[in-house]
Amino acid sequence: MAKKTESARIELKDSKVIFTEQDHTYKLGDKLLSGITGMLSRQLFPDEYKDVDPETLNKAAEYGTGVHKAIEMFDVEWDMDYDHETEIEDYKAICSANNLTHESTEYCVTDGEHWASNIDKVYRVSADTFDLGDLKTYGAMTPDKREKARWQLSIYAYLFELQNKKAKVNRLFIIHIRNKMKRSGNMDHIADFIEVKRIPAEICKELLDCDVAGIQFKNPYSIPYRYRNLESRIAELIKQKNDAEQELAAIKSDILTEMEEAEQKTWATDTMHITRKLPSFRT
Repeated sequence: MAKKTESARIELKDSKVIFTEQDHTYKLGDKLLSGITGMLSRQLFPDEYKDVDPETLNKAAEYGTGVHKAIEMFDVEWDMDYDHETEIEDYKAICSANNLTHESTEYCVTDGEHWASNIDKVYRVSADTFDLGDLKTYGAMTPDKREKARWQLSIYAYLFELQNKKAKVNRLFIIHIRNKMKRSGNMDHIADFIEVKRIPAEICKELLDCDVAGIQFKNPYSIPYRYRNLESRIAELIKQKNDAEQELAAIKSDILTEMEEAEQKTWATDTMHITRKLPSFRT
């Protein structure tokens, strides 16, 4: 019997895209490529910041950039930014708890034609398998923010596997870290690892193709807000139904066993009549 050979170690491919941080542009040769975040805002999340004043947005962006840079410096150079020491310690704890082995930071992926974007974190799982993480510093991870991150990571996974032909993406997750003073004077301290379910590659490609063609994408995961807010209650009711069905099945099995042992065909109470169906042959 031949031994199973281990997969050859994959080294991540360089996209050759030049990213300019100042104006957040991506260029491949003479071609200007579009980023994923702006596309998601156009197609799926146009009202994300409509009620947030510019000053608050700027402060949030400044804090988020600082945390990203501090964690990048730690991952790449093992250097500590003491302005964000707590955030780095939280990040280290999350990596340890979830077996994350850092492979790349701000790894750029592209389709070579229209799109390019930087993945916050790539972690190696095995010779050919990787996890993708998105670092967030929001004050609260609302359902919309979580859903946007799910789309973002799923598109990254699609482009990642497109660029690295033999590579496989395993987990997608949000690393939600925050250590910032609230207006109330209390510290907003968050350190969460949030795994998200991947959206299939063909749906991601359809979204990207729609935006290139100037067509509004029809989101198959879009449901009215009144139902989205009932998600937890729906899940609770489904669980109750399944639990009840399992309990009822167990009771019916016990009743059947006792009726068989007593050779009883029927049982009756004031509110219930039980009949045991006898074994039979059908030709």
